[in-house]
Amino acid sequence: MALPRTVEEHEIPPELRRVYADIRKSFDVPLVPTLFKVSASVPEYLRLVWSDLGEVARSREFQSATHALGEYAYSQVLSSDWRMNDQHKAMAGQGFSSTDMEMLGAVVSTFARLTPQMALFSRLMQLGYSGGQRGKVSDGKQASALSRMISLHVPGERDTGLRAWLIYSDIKKTTGSKHVFSLFRLLSPYPGYLASVWIDAKRLFQERSFLRARDEVIARTRALLTGLPVGDHRHMARNITPNQWSDIEESVDSFVRLMPQFVLFNAIWQRSFARTGNLQKVA
Repeated sequence: MALPRTVEEHEIPPELRRVYADIRKSFDVPLVPTLFKVSASVPEYLRLVWSDLGEVARSREFQSATHALGEYAYSQVLSSDWRMNDQHKAMAGQGFSSTDMEMLGAVVSTFARLTPQMALFSRLMQLGYSGGQRGKVSDGKQASALSRMISLHVPGERDTGLRAWLIYSDIKKTTGSKHVFSLFRLLSPYPGYLASVWIDAKRLFQERSFLRARDEVIARTRALLTGLPVGDHRHMARNITPNQWSDIEESVDSFVRLMPQFVLFNAIWQRSFARTGNLQKVA
């Protein structure tokens, strides 16, 4: 079975808190992505993954690859002219002010940048328990201003009301995931808007043209992995049991499977905000 749950920062010892902080800094994001919170269920695994791949995540090569993937996804969205329901109307109906809408637009932009990073990084983690690969990376420049200045509050799956919990159940059922990704949990205090976003996502996930584009993103992700070094994580591990490896593989494989469609969806969501004038495309 997959790793059971996300592990929040207040639940982990100081050593792992430093790992969480370095993850935020390295990706320059105001939260710890779900992929790592799930991996923290096996602390040794998270430590060895980050000790091996943290330098890769900070490298110019990885940054260029994720930028290319994000641009490719956005071009797919533009050529297919996918869109969500009127975001201004949906948010206004839930009592969001203009300032709230601008803030949420910036958050959507952050996830649109983060998701291609997680699509590639989850693939690297997958290579890690499949023997790894050779490669070489150079140092990247990390300003890390966003991660240092801003923190997003992402509620835990259990910290929600009944309506959001029912939406979570449908998300898990539809995606086949054991976990609810941060972009949905972030909206749990606003279940009406969460429902609107999920209805759009669920509709898109069933469109044939969207699924074809998802497969193209999968192929592009594989191509962009070339030259990024990954160690043999099984060989590096000392105290991870076979049962734990089985759970790790199932969890990481699930992220690998789902990330490409969320790369596309977040690009669509970002474009939908740009259409309302609340957000410009961020390169």
